[in-house]
Amino acid sequence: MKARPMKKLLFIYLCMALMIAGISDGKAQTPPARHSLDADIMMLRNTAVPGFNYHYDDYTPFAPGIVMLGLKTCGYDGRSEWSRMLVSDAFSVASMAVIVTGMKHTVKRLRPDGSEYNSFPSRHTATAFMTATMLHKEYEGRSPWFSIGGYALAALTGVSRVLNNRHWLSDVAAGAAIGIGSVHLGYFITDKIFKDKHLNPAYEEPSFYYDPTVRHYTAELLFGRRFVIGAEERKDMGILPQRGSLAGLQVEVPVIPSLGVCARATASGMIYNGGTCSDLYTLGAGGYWNLHFAKILEFQTKVMAGWAGMNRNNGIDFSGGIGLSLITDNNFKVKAFGEFDSISLSDREPWINTFVVGLSTGFFW
Repeated sequence: MKARPMKKLLFIYLCMALMIAGISDGKAQTPPARHSLDADIMMLRNTAVPGFNYHYDDYTPFAPGIVMLGLKTCGYDGRSEWSRMLVSDAFSVASMAVIVTGMKHTVKRLRPDGSEYNSFPSRHTATAFMTATMLHKEYEGRSPWFSIGGYALAALTGVSRVLNNRHWLSDVAAGAAIGIGSVHLGYFITDKIFKDKHLNPAYEEPSFYYDPTVRHYTAELLFGRRFVIGAEERKDMGILPQRGSLAGLQVEVPVIPSLGVCARATASGMIYNGGTCSDLYTLGAGGYWNLHFAKILEFQTKVMAGWAGMNRNNGIDFSGGIGLSLITDNNFKVKAFGEFDSISLSDREPWINTFVVGLSTGFFW
């Protein structure tokens, strides 16, 4: 059984660097730049859920690892025998710990709650994605739902670290990439040491293949920036916001392999001249069309309509846009997207026209 190429590990860290640059304006500042997505997402958190303070995220990082060990203990064999799996995990934990600890003591970023100078990267998120990737590596061939469930818990951990005011968004993005990359590094080293020894002969490792002729259901977690278009005088007067952040969930249900319906719920922190913030919520549905090409790329166009609400005003929201997805692994993808969004909240107020640029990550089955 051959190890997957080391190029995949390098690609993961390249994606991490690009994502952090996009979120924090290219700098691990203390605190992040005022107009960065880091700062805008935290302003959204502070206005939408200022009292959020729950500690389940101290335990969720370990859940995928506990599931993996439980399955192994019960005799449900995965990719590796005990000895090889434990060596792979040891290399993974060691590399993750060294990278995270080293960066925390080097960057010394202040946490959002002002408590400590060790915010970047998020150790909880790195641990969660590390254990999820361990479960994925060992049991992906048994069922994709082991991978999906593990990464869903890891994503919950990352989002919760932001909601609990303990980390900036770029801390979480870096932690996720470090956790995933550390496991690929650990398994790469172990595969070089053990070669074909101590592998479960009954386990068939799935090959990386995306079939565009099959209907794929998709769930995505998305983040982005809203740029308010035009109306400079009204923005300067504080009638319209100047910019905003965006966070949300999206589900896609195919009708045929390339065409389907979608639903989305988002929350945005709309920031006015002077720094005040109002929360904008949208709930919409629509249709999409996908075009798969180059084996691992997928172009998408989408139109949606639905409800919008801000400052106790209810209105309508129309949006349309395009996206480009990269199939990163079996059942997983990342997507860059751009959308035009037009929102009307009352007959007396002008339309808010925004251009949204963002990234999403999700799983499909």
